[in-house]
Amino acid sequence: MTQCSEELIQAQAELRDFKRTVLALRLELENARAESDDQLRESAAAAKAEAAQLESTIIALRDEMEVAQAEHERALQQAIAASHNEIQQLKSIIAALRDNLELARIDKKNDIEKAVNASNAEITHLHETICALREQLESLSAKT
Repeated sequence: MTQCSEELIQAQAELRDFKRTVLALRLELENARAESDDQLRESAAAAKAEAAQLESTIIALRDEMEVAQAEHERALQQAIAASHNEIQQLKSIIAALRDNLELARIDKKNDIEKAVNASNAEITHLHETICALREQLESLSAKT
């Protein structure tokens, strides 16, 4: 019986050691699970925070892009209006220059007509003078 009792005591001691090992392993497993759960929660919280930060960045960039588009549209409209005004001014200048050119042509034509009329009048006067001088010359020649 002694040997049986020793074996029994030894078996009970082994069983206690196994129970302690199982208990220690169970605690270690629970700690590992708790640590894993904590890491998972931290990772989820970090991912959520990063997602929120990225979302706010996207919103800010979208707002900035809309402002830039509005600014671009405003600048484009101003450029179009300025170009339109410049075109209207140039058209007005061209019309005024055409009118001035036409007036200058008319004045030149009138001046040419006056010069031609004056020349014709002078030529006529000179012809008349020549005729009068011929007549005087002929009458002097006839007297001599």
